[in-house]
Amino acid sequence: MDQYRIVVGIEICKDTIRLAEIEHRDDGFFLSRIGGKNIENLQIDDLVEKISLLISEEAILGRIASVAIDTTLTKRDTINVDPDLGPREIIDFLNAEIEFHNDFGTEQFRPAYEIIRTMNDEYKEVFYAAVDKTLLSTIKDSCTRCGLDLQFIDLDHSCSELAINKLLKQAGTYILITIKDHHIEGGVSRNGERIAYKYLNCSDEPFYFVTKMAQDLESTGKEYAQKIFLAGPKVDNFLLDMLQKNADERYELFIPTSNLFLSSAVSRNAELTERPHLFSSAIGAALK
Repeated sequence: MDQYRIVVGIEICKDTIRLAEIEHRDDGFFLSRIGGKNIENLQIDDLVEKISLLISEEAILGRIASVAIDTTLTKRDTINVDPDLGPREIIDFLNAEIEFHNDFGTEQFRPAYEIIRTMNDEYKEVFYAAVDKTLLSTIKDSCTRCGLDLQFIDLDHSCSELAINKLLKQAGTYILITIKDHHIEGGVSRNGERIAYKYLNCSDEPFYFVTKMAQDLESTGKEYAQKIFLAGPKVDNFLLDMLQKNADERYELFIPTSNLFLSSAVSRNAELTERPHLFSSAIGAALK
């Protein structure tokens, strides 16, 4: 690591925020504080109030922040583009595609993109997420009013992937599936690089959707995953047990405290102890 620093990771969902404070040290990562609160809405006053309360209650010292936002708060898709297009040309192409195929325009939403496959294909497969500019402004202003220097805003699923890449360096090829209310998304990564991504709506019983997504990701990415990690608020031990017994023993919960030094305050956190996968995005954001 280049130097010692403290980063506060903030996960923002429709009705919840979670904070994780991580000290970046030469000998590893130290999770010093963690906590969460329910929020009533995504308005600036509510966000400022709840973030300020968490900073005060958990005695958070860090002033550098990175934010993970729930992907369901964005407009997103995967599309194919000409492999010869450069970064600026890809952005122009995305803007045109977004405005042509959707009921919103880039005046309201700001798109970001990631090339997720370039393996000798005749095209580049690009995943994009378009975030409402009002939401971005609300997040930035909330951090400023809470005395935080906002460095990055990323998607929660991507932050969980980052946590795996940083903390489980020998993960090799893996699949991460995030399960939310009526929605799942997943990606297959090889040596820290995402090579396929999918998302879909699902029922309250996600067993079939999870197993199908894992099969589709391996087929699309043309890779066999050593592990299939699960994260997100709708994962529980019953679903995990069903998947391991009836589908594949490779399924396991992603425990984001792996290879982290923990403070005594974090070790006593009941929610982290009982459902550690809930904090994967906040911890991943703090690892940026």
